[in-house]
Amino acid sequence: MSVSITTGKLAALAGRHPLIVGALGSLMALGVMAISLITLLASRDAAVEHAHQTSGNVTDVLVNNIARTIETSNNSLLALISALDKPVVQSMDPQLRHELLFDRTAAQYVTGMGVTDDRGRLIDGCCSSSHKWDFSDRDYFLVHRHSVNVGLYVSSVYQARSRPGAQSIAITRRMNRPDGSFGGVAIVAIDVDYFRQLLSKLDVGPHGITAVVRTDGTLVARNPPISQTRLVDLGRSQAFPRMVNHDSGFYASTSIIDGELRLYTFQRIPGTPLIAVVAPAESDVLSSWRRLSWMVGISASSVSLAFCASVWLLAFALRDHVKAQLLLTELTQTDALTGLKNRRALDEVLENEWGRLQRSEECLSLLFVDADNFKQYNDRHGHAQGDVALRHLAACINRHVRRRGDVAARYGGEEFVVVLPDTDEAGAAQIAEAIRHEVDHGRPTEITGALAHFTVSIGTATGRRSRPLSLDELTNSADLALYEAKRRGRNAVVSADAYITSAQPQS
Repeated sequence: MSVSITTGKLAALAGRHPLIVGALGSLMALGVMAISLITLLASRDAAVEHAHQTSGNVTDVLVNNIARTIETSNNSLLALISALDKPVVQSMDPQLRHELLFDRTAAQYVTGMGVTDDRGRLIDGCCSSSHKWDFSDRDYFLVHRHSVNVGLYVSSVYQARSRPGAQSIAITRRMNRPDGSFGGVAIVAIDVDYFRQLLSKLDVGPHGITAVVRTDGTLVARNPPISQTRLVDLGRSQAFPRMVNHDSGFYASTSIIDGELRLYTFQRIPGTPLIAVVAPAESDVLSSWRRLSWMVGISASSVSLAFCASVWLLAFALRDHVKAQLLLTELTQTDALTGLKNRRALDEVLENEWGRLQRSEECLSLLFVDADNFKQYNDRHGHAQGDVALRHLAACINRHVRRRGDVAARYGGEEFVVVLPDTDEAGAAQIAEAIRHEVDHGRPTEITGALAHFTVSIGTATGRRSRPLSLDELTNSADLALYEAKRRGRNAVVSADAYITSAQPQS
């Protein structure tokens, strides 16, 4: 029912303002499109937020796994340093001590344990007590030698000397002599493949990546892996400082490695310079949303276009009907002979202007125009010539009633009325005299042809809000002024305020 009521109102409005209805229909169609767009943008934000939450959960799992590995390695280091400080261990047979401390590592991913002296030479380790590797160039050795309070240190990735081609990172602690001086470094080496295997188990979409990076911008591990030739310094990325300066976060950025736009979720691994990164590609995250966008976009566009077309078709279909109605209305308010407004239209104009006058401080003037001795004119020249004379009179009036709001009407027979809003007595008299003069001295035109001479008498009256008291009184004043012009010999203009005694009506 509500649809039919809306349709009826739309049709009624279209009948009066078809182009406005068409424009409103177009705006409504655009409104549907706008609502669809807003909804799609909201669902896009929801998809991104869901991806962020999912990546956050994956990052938590990754951080917890690596943190446990670091903690286990740290415990192994503390146990190793504590054992080496005991006299009973120091006095052991070197081979027995080696088997006790280094042959059984804490976990599968630990590829080596050892201790160095204060010059970086390997004293003992998991590989063999006979190997005397020199680790004085390693970053972890230099850090501990130069600083007492480093505590647990996680090194950068390096090429393992004991296993050609393998990469490792070292979890290390400083060893001190009894006097507190530097005595060497205790080392637990973790194979980088541990991180790669851990990352490979995480599903972040076809174009997503997972990674473990250091705060200095070096890459520890990445899935999918990249070749050594494509390795870049991540520190050059404009977004990388966010990872360094915050414990965790989320942002979107284009990768400097492959140019893919990704949604990065990162979290610092506590107590280490390592950062766990989970970054699904935006294209993967929004793939379902894009399919939905196409479906909604096409559907909304189709419905909007169909609605818009229907409204415009309705508007155009009713346009001719509106024109016909306007023409009919115009015909019912137009005098067929002269083309001026008729008596019915005049009454409506007078009521409207009188009402407006009561709300303003302006004035309203009326001209009553009457052809002199027109009955005799018709008897002498015929009614056809009389009609030509009336059309000529109407044309003369129209030429001097030019302002918007001025109205000229045929009152009846040979009598005409001119309504002049915002016109005072002097202005009304000037227009009336111009009309009288043109009729008296006018020349034949192509329309009128040869025209027998005739004259007009005109009475004027001007009203204001305070006087007269009614519209009838104003029209009577103009009518009396007209009769006064007749009494004075016709072919004259008389203002209602220009005479004192009432004129007697003349034929």
